Formats: sequence, structure tokens, C-alpha cells
Amino acid sequence: MKKNANRKVVRIVLTIIEIIGMLAFLGTLPVFNSGNIAGLAVMAFLLLMTIFWDKTAEFRKSKAGKILTGFVATFLVLGFCYAGFLSFNMIRACLAKPEKPNMVVVLGCQLWGEEPSPMLKKRLDKAYDLLVKYPDVPVVVTGGQGDDEVISEGEGMKRYLMRRGIAEDRIIVEDKSTSTYENIRNAFEITDAMGLSRDITIATSEYHLYRASLIAKSQGAGEVTSIPSFTDFNLVPAYWVREWLGISHFFVFGT
Repeated sequence: MKKNANRKVVRIVLTIIEIIGMLAFLGTLPVFNSGNIAGLAVMAFLLLMTIFWDKTAEFRKSKAGKILTGFVATFLVLGFCYAGFLSFNMIRACLAKPEKPNMVVVLGCQLWGEEPSPMLKKRLDKAYDLLVKYPDVPVVVTGGQGDDEVISEGEGMKRYLMRRGIAEDRIIVEDKSTSTYENIRNAFEITDAMGLSRDITIATSEYHLYRASLIAKSQGAGEVTSIPSFTDFNLVPAYWVREWLGISHFFVFGT
């Protein structure tokens, strides 16, 4: 009797946690990306398992059920461990602060009209603080023009920094890229031609720094340091899960 009561309590607790998890991914709306989709799918699957656990008891006792249950359990355990490993490295990448930056590279993000989106503005503001502190350091702003953008992200970022007082001759614009890989590859092509060092300080959102650092090092970067800007709390679930997928893509394909 007590054992059944304990199981009921466990199921109730799990159900509450899983519903909260689903609400967390829905709380990022209107932002909707692969992170939301993956997070909602996992939470919905776990919720269904919790709700129908007793009703699937007979099937789980069968040979096929035991194999499937073992496979799902192994997948979930390994998945949570892998997500923990990625998250640890994502956090650690934020701690690689520069003592004296050589060159700042601001990674692109969406424009709203001709103005930086709130997320991009945060990246630029962090870079601006460092550029003011070190007035001899150049900055590369990266990002092409999306289908829904009036100008390139690189051009929009340049205009924003200039309005804040950063001299135009300090700003190097890369305006052809469509991904983080291209951001960094194209930036190096420009700065190599200018004879600049490959020691860089990357300014981007905190979740993005680990993958950006991996890509930079794969492109032959020297020392890579970071300037993290921080994502609004309600957007963290979607963007962090999406970043787990992006890092995994890099591990497999190298881009």
C-alpha cells in the first residue's frame, strides 16, 4: 500500500515537472525554433510515459517491451549526460575573458528594420564597453542580409557602433555570411588580407560562445577569448537546446 502511494507521489511530481518544462519552452513564444520543437517533443514524450506508465505495464514485461524500455532509458540517460557536458562547456567558454583584446569579432544576429534586434544590441553593447576601454582595438562586425532584412547585419552593426561614438576606421564590416561558420571564416579572410593577428575576442550571446570558439579554432584562430552577453531568462530554454543541436552539428560536420 505504502509502495503504491509512493509511486503515485513520484508520478505526480514528475507530471508537474514535465508540465513546467513544456510551459518553459512555450514561454519563449513568439520565438519558435528547433530548440522549442526538440524541447517540447522530449517533454511531451516524458509526460506521456508518466501518464501511461501503469497502462503499459504488460507490454513492458514482454521481450520487445523490455528491449524498447531499455533502449529509451539508455537514450534518455545518455542524452541528459550529453546535455550536461555541453552546458558545462558553454558556461566555461563564457569565463575566457580577455586581459587585453587584440581584435573584437561581433557575431551577427537579426536586425529589426535597420536597427539591431534586442539580442544583437546586447552583443554590440558588450563589445562597445570593451572598445571604449581599449581605443586602439579594431572590431569586426559580421553578418549578411537576410530575406527579411533591409540591410546587412554587418552594416546595421557598424551604424549602431558609429552612433555610439566608435570611429569608422576601427570598424571592419563582413556582410556576406549566413552562419556562424561563415561569420568567422569570412572575417579571417578580411583580417588576414589586412595583416591582422588571428588572436580574437568573440562578442556574442552566452549560449553561442562555445560553438563559436570551436569554429574559430577549427579555422586556425590563435588565442580565443570571449565577451558574453546574456539572453533574456524566458528565451534561455529554446536557445540553449537549439545550441546543443548546433554544437552536435559541428561535431559531426565541422561547420
